[in-house]
Amino acid sequence: MPITEVVRVLARAKGVSASGEAVWVELVYDTDGRFGPDREAIGFPSFWLRIQGRSFGPFSDEESAIEAALHSYSARIC
Repeated sequence: MPITEVVRVLARAKGVSASGEAVWVELVYDTDGRFGPDREAIGFPSFWLRIQGRSFGPFSDEESAIEAALHSYSARIC
């Protein structure tokens, strides 16, 4: 059976939400933001931030996503 869903978590770091709550911020990669099976993917590769199960993005490149994580959540993704 082929693998049709690939976990695309590139990195994660602890951050802080606007309400002061500690959260995990994940840098993820996907082709269309649905996180569906690769065989159904459309569009171009994009970077996203996932915080508490919600996705934010897309970002055109990895650097933009990392800057957003730092600016919005004080999360230092290296």
